[in-house]
Amino acid sequence: MTGYGRSRLPINGKTYTVEVRALNSKGLDINVRLSNMFREREMDIRNLVSGLVIRGKVDILINNDPGEEQRSADLDPALISAYVQRLREAAGTILVSDEKLFELAAQMPNVAGQTQETLLPEQWSTVAKALQDACAELTVFRKQEGSNLQKDLELRTRNIEDTLLAVEQLDPERRDRSKDKLMQQLNSQFSDEQIDKNRFEQELIYYLEKMDITEEIIRLRSHCTYFLENITQEAIEKGKKLAFISQEMGREINTIGAKSYHAGMQKLVVDMKDELEKIKEQLNNVL
Repeated sequence: MTGYGRSRLPINGKTYTVEVRALNSKGLDINVRLSNMFREREMDIRNLVSGLVIRGKVDILINNDPGEEQRSADLDPALISAYVQRLREAAGTILVSDEKLFELAAQMPNVAGQTQETLLPEQWSTVAKALQDACAELTVFRKQEGSNLQKDLELRTRNIEDTLLAVEQLDPERRDRSKDKLMQQLNSQFSDEQIDKNRFEQELIYYLEKMDITEEIIRLRSHCTYFLENITQEAIEKGKKLAFISQEMGREINTIGAKSYHAGMQKLVVDMKDELEKIKEQLNNVL
């Protein structure tokens, strides 16, 4: 499930931005990108976030706000002076102003460097609070997305239930049609005197039992009900459980399709399969 959280972190008179981004993943995969002063605390940051974020590919970024790096840059006067002297010697007899030489020297490597700062132990609580705020915002984002996913999953499951009802209503017609078709085929091959009615009824009952989908209908309806019940439960990481239930729904739908022998019922089975595939796609985004 995707999510995004952001907070601000004031340290040593500067403002840092804390961002936590999450994409769906089977496990918890944390990737950390930090400014130099926070790198000693990387393991603490990982441990803190792992206790606040449930599953997903999580990116944690703590960086200077735009412009902070420029304000924290220091110039090295000795190095600039050395560059100017070497440039003056290289220029030789060419008349070059000191202003031009200074401009060239200022563009040389390592002239401007960043002030190396360290994170004091007493400042860690400020960092932890900013991370907690960003993770809390990410959780709110995920809950909003989860609410939309829940509505869609409920809709798809209700559609399967409605289609299953239509299948159930077609079942008596399917059985009667199969019985009439078998009788017509038998009459076309044999006369009435040659047909053993009792044996025919026995064979017909056996054949219709093989075609019977009553158990599959009951189980599929039960799975749909169980699926809807689990969606509304206040449980953590229920995405895997919902995926298992959807697999059982798929087995029953496939069995109904294999036993149907009826064009209208086959179309309804295809509709149920289509809704189930949409459910499975959405479940990839559920924690």
